[in-house]
Amino acid sequence: VSGMAASIRAATDSETFDLAGHDASNINQTISDAFSQPFHLDQMIRVTFVTGAGKLARQKYDDKAMQTLTSALRKLNYVDDRGASCVNECGGCYKTQHDTGKNLFTVVVFPKLVQEGEDGGAGGASSSSPAEEYPMYFPLAEGTPEHIILVASEEVFAKNALGMCPSWSEKKFCTEVLKAAVETVEKMDAKLMLGTPLSDDENAFYDAVGGAASINTKSDCLKKLMQQQVEEGSLTRHEIDRLLAQVCEKIDSLDEDIDAALQKSQEKKVAKLNMQKEKAETRKKMLEGLTAVVPQKLKHEPQILKLKKMLKPLLKLEASSKGRLLSVKETKQMTEMEEMQEEIEELEEASRGWFEDDDAFHVRLEASRKKLSAAVGSVSKASAGKKKAAPRSAKSAPNWVTPGGLASKQAARGKKSTKKNSRSNGGSAFSAMMMDSDSDSD
Repeated sequence: VSGMAASIRAATDSETFDLAGHDASNINQTISDAFSQPFHLDQMIRVTFVTGAGKLARQKYDDKAMQTLTSALRKLNYVDDRGASCVNECGGCYKTQHDTGKNLFTVVVFPKLVQEGEDGGAGGASSSSPAEEYPMYFPLAEGTPEHIILVASEEVFAKNALGMCPSWSEKKFCTEVLKAAVETVEKMDAKLMLGTPLSDDENAFYDAVGGAASINTKSDCLKKLMQQQVEEGSLTRHEIDRLLAQVCEKIDSLDEDIDAALQKSQEKKVAKLNMQKEKAETRKKMLEGLTAVVPQKLKHEPQILKLKKMLKPLLKLEASSKGRLLSVKETKQMTEMEEMQEEIEELEEASRGWFEDDDAFHVRLEASRKKLSAAVGSVSKASAGKKKAAPRSAKSAPNWVTPGGLASKQAARGKKSTKKNSRSNGGSAFSAMMMDSDSDSD
């Protein structure tokens, strides 16, 4: 470990690291080197990464620095928790922030800590951290998607599965999370069978998730929904291509097994493998005949569209102002433009599904941007047509546009409503599920 990763590993107090000039490959390597192992610290520290800035310094940062960093953290079983703070219980969490004062975009990471006793020896039953010993990291941060699906009852989970995981890709990712939880519980069961007591954190996790049988029931529920979605053809092009790649890989593997069985004259095995291959080829033909559905629109698409409409004249002003000094009014408008662009980026990221991987989200994001660009263009053409037609009416009064008029009021209202929505969105799903759970228990 060297460079920035070494500095992060050596940190004993909260520190900030600037990712200006770092590309995606470098960021991935740094995060892997720095956070793959827990930190030997008594108290939690805050590791802050600057991943972007305003217009004047934006070009210093990779366009996908924040996305790359958070993706690398998720691969290490770090979870996104906007309520995380600098306490030991939040180890293994991160959150994204926008410092409006300095106009910087940051990712704050709370590293996993080695569980140690007061005397510096191992605390509990093991000297290693849960992240090292189990497939799933715990303790679970309350309110995170992982926490919600694992503590929910089987009935509540079944009711809310479609809402939590609307797409096939999200259901697939969620089953992988549940699989890791099952493996974690099974390792704890094996530990208990050997007479080894569980630590407090292990016991808390074991009691909260309800055992391997409960988790497997949830996973079976998702698999049925995934199969139903495939049969109905409700798949995007990205998902169809992914499934085709899987089935083609299976067919190639079966061909190799068939050749090996033929060489050994294992006729029964050859017959069995041929049946499997026939099923795989039937599935392949079915997938090839599907018509891809349009990716689901972003959750905050209406607010984004409003902002893009207000942004268009400001972008024209920016293009026309190159090579000359800006007036005070124009400078203010450019600042407003940057704030709108940043708000759009935040709304886009807030539209990511609970269990949506980067590739699937990127497909939805690009589809949404293309659709919204066309919508903004058609609106501007329609408004231009109205302006040209206006002089034909002798009675029509002139339309006066004043600074701070309708557009700026709409912008202010949009920002207020967006902030309210973003604040109220975090616990809504969890609260609803817990209310369902309470009602079921009655």
